[in-house]
Formats: sequence, C-alpha cells, structure tokens
Amino acid sequence: MHKRFLHWYLSRDSVPYWYVLAADCLIVVAGGLIAYAANHGAIAMVANFGSLVTTLAIYLLCFFAGFKALHTYSGIIRHTTTADLIRVTAALGIGVSAIMLVRLLLHTDLYLLPIKLADLMLLTLIAAVGMCGLRVMAKEIYDMYLRDRAPGGAYGFESDALLDLELTDLLPREPINVDTAAIAGAMRGRRLMVTGAAGSIGSELSRMLASYGPAELILIDQAETPLHDLSLTLKREHPEVSARCIITSICHSHRMDSIMEQYRPEIIFHAAAYKHVPMMEDNAVESVLNNVDGTRKLATLAVKHGVRKFIMISTDKAVNPTNVMGCSKRICEIFCQSLSGTPQGGNTQFITTRFGNVLGSNGSVIPLFRDQIRRGGPVTVTHPDIIRYFMLIPEACSLVLEAAMLGRGGEIFCFDMGKPVRIADLAERMISLSGRRGVKIEFSGLRPGEKLFEELLTDEETVLPTRHPKIKIAKVRHTDVHQAKAAVEELIATAKTYDVPAVLRLMHEMVPEYHTPGSQPQGKVLKAPKTRRQLAAAF
Repeated sequence: MHKRFLHWYLSRDSVPYWYVLAADCLIVVAGGLIAYAANHGAIAMVANFGSLVTTLAIYLLCFFAGFKALHTYSGIIRHTTTADLIRVTAALGIGVSAIMLVRLLLHTDLYLLPIKLADLMLLTLIAAVGMCGLRVMAKEIYDMYLRDRAPGGAYGFESDALLDLELTDLLPREPINVDTAAIAGAMRGRRLMVTGAAGSIGSELSRMLASYGPAELILIDQAETPLHDLSLTLKREHPEVSARCIITSICHSHRMDSIMEQYRPEIIFHAAAYKHVPMMEDNAVESVLNNVDGTRKLATLAVKHGVRKFIMISTDKAVNPTNVMGCSKRICEIFCQSLSGTPQGGNTQFITTRFGNVLGSNGSVIPLFRDQIRRGGPVTVTHPDIIRYFMLIPEACSLVLEAAMLGRGGEIFCFDMGKPVRIADLAERMISLSGRRGVKIEFSGLRPGEKLFEELLTDEETVLPTRHPKIKIAKVRHTDVHQAKAAVEELIATAKTYDVPAVLRLMHEMVPEYHTPGSQPQGKVLKAPKTRRQLAAAF
C-alpha cells in the first residue's frame, strides 16, 4: 500500500487536470451558495436553491474562460507556486468581470436568478480561499509526506525511484511532446549508428531507437562496462533488434572506416565527446583531438560511405564559449555546417542539435548534490547567482530525433528549454526534499571556464521557427568549406605537437567570440545580457 501510494503520488500525471477543474467548479458553486446565504439569509438561499444552482452553473462558463485565459491548469497541483495562486485569483476576477458584462449585454437577470455585485464579490473571495487552499494543501501534504512519513525523507528511497522523484520535482513543468509515430516511421527498418552510445544521451537514444524497429543498430563507445550494460538492456527489452555494440574510439579512422564499410549506416547520431568543462580546461589538447578530430574523421567517413543524415549533438556552451570544451564543440558545428550542401559533403545532410544541461546525466549536479546531502553536507554551489537551462534526458533525446526529421542539412537546431533554473534554488529544494535539517550550502567560486549563464540563442531575431514549437533554427554565420577544413586541419596538426598556447590561439582565431577570463576577443568582454536581443551581439 505504501509503495502504491508513493507511485501514484510521485508520478507526473498523478492528478489529471480535469479532476482539479471539477474540484474548482464545486468550490465556485459552493462559494456562490455561501455568499447568497450570507447576504440574503439561509431561508432565501434554500427557497431559491434550484434557480441559484442553475444560475451559478451557467455563470461557471465565465469563470472557466478566466481559467483558460490564464492557464491555471497548465502545472502540477503539488508543485503550486505563488505565481500559480496569483493566476487563480486573477482568473476569478476575469470570471466576475465576464459575468457582469454578460448580465449587462444579454439581460440575463430576466431569466436567471439575479445575483448582486456584492454576492459575486463575496463568491470570488470564498472561491479564491478555497481554490488556493486546495493547492497549498496538496503541496504541503506532498512535502510533509516526503519529510516525515518516508524513512529518511526523499533519501530513504532506492536510487532509481529517488532519481525519478527528484527530476519530476525539480523540473515542475509539462513534459515536452514530439510526434512519436512520425519518428518511428522514419527510423523503422533503417541502419542506425550511435557514437558515444554508452553515455547518458547516447544510451537513451539507443533505447529509443531500438523501440522503433531499426534494421540494425550500431553502437560505438570506448567505455567497456557501460556499453556492456546497454547491450544487456537491449537484449532484455528488445531481443528482436539486431544491436551491434562495438568498443572503439571515433578517432580510430581505419577502424571506423571498416565498421562503416561493413554495416553501411544510413543515419548517424554523433553523441561521442569529452564534455566535462573543468577537465577539458586542464586537457585542452585532448579536447581538440577527441571532439574536433573525432568529429572531422567521422563526418568525412559519413560522406565517403553515403550516410544519409549525420546528426551532431552539441551544447549551449558552444554559444559565446568561455571554455575549451564549448569552443571545441563550436568548431565541430562550424566544420559540419560548412560541409552541408557542398561537393565535399556529398549527399549527406549534416544537422546539429544544441541544448543545455540534462538533469540526471553523468556528471550533472543532481547526483553530486544527492551524495553531499547523504553525507550531511555541505552542498557546494559555485556561485549564488549561477543559472542553467535544464531538460530531462528523454526530452532531449526526443527533440534530437524530431530535429533529425526536420533537418534538411546545414541547420543548427536549438531547443527551447523554458526558464533557467538558479542552481542555489535547486540545491535548496533537494535539501528540503531530503528531510535533513541543518544541511548547509557553501559557495566555492566559479570553476575555470565556467560562466554564470548559458545562452541558446532563442531570441526571435536570432532564430527561425520550425513546425515544432520547442525547436528553433539558429541563424549563425556560415564558413566556407575550404576555409573550415584548412583551419581544422591546422588546429589538429598543432594539437598533435601538444603546444597548448598555440592550440588556444588557433581556437580563438576560429571562434572569435571565444573568450576566457583575462582575454578580450575583438576588444570587448561579454557580460550577462540584460535582454535576449543582446545574446546575438557577438555571434
């Protein structure tokens, strides 16, 4: 019983919105009855009960218009915020105004029970208290249950259940939906390759693609144990799918050439990369040799073997990069984009997808904060004002697949990830979920290459729309293919000499907007934009 209740209450769809709507309608009607009784007496309310209920039921349409206009049912009731309560109250105000307008224009008092303005105002007050109280009560019961009833608070659960709990609670918004049927139709019966298949994004992509019935799934990674785990998972969940798990590096061009000659992939999802920002600051050459050279070799082989689509997974850190990792990914974007639609790119469509941090991925703050809380703290946050865009792993992978269908070559797709999250707020929420008292937050200072905010270029002046509301096409400068190839080859040749200052200088030349603490590219230092219009200033 305990587990069933937990599963029901923690699931994202635990209370369908129409249940809450029905409860709100009952509260409004009850508020109307109470208001009429208060102003006219209980005897008058009982005498006119039938007419009064009919009138209130009809006027509910006006309140419903207010609810619809302010999207009071777009969130999850257990995640109610102050803004949600304000919207509910404002929606009731819209409803009362609509009722007064209807009474004036349609003369409804002639065939409905006349309700005075004083009745409506008291109704609104009672309904606001009732509706807001319902939401606050649901939220408090949820939090109290986690803190006091579950052993050890949220941190008494097993890791898998805990991860679902945290991700759902820390990203309280409606899930992002894609056209699954269309994606399945596009992937079914095709030979698909995923690089970095053992990683957080790569493994989820692999599982999704396996569910669409591909002719063959070629999974590339150099991490033995995670790839073995993925292999076992696919055999258990999709035994009918031919999944080839191959341990190698994308930088081994002869091996990759042989693999592509043997399996002839039609679509490549390129998720392999070194991604940890502080680590790449200390290993700039390896970032270039893996991210840039690996992408160059893989893209070149894709053209050679007639791959239909090449989807590169990039990052928001490639926008106005302040670190080696972000700059290396921006160079990968430049190289792939320059190939598309040229003789050097053949018939391969090169598509780039760009998104921010993924909650629950390897190396993300969620596992780190969780472990720190379990040890009693402190929870370390780099800066009190640092913010990040977040997305769930399945959401990110679904949008990658949707972008793969939308792309025709040369696009850089950026995803609308909603509002950024303040990391300190995220840490506070996790501490609250844990039920642990006295866990402190300490600010350790920004790490090398880290910036306070990330940019996705979502301003309407810097993106073009697509048919999917969450996917935009970034308008960025295009680099000539010959210039891009020559610059990349020079960068890689220099990287092989392990001359770090020379490598960084070439990276600055290729990506003028790349700036590090103490550097001033093009004579200016970028600061956090005050408006979205300023995001494109150096791009």
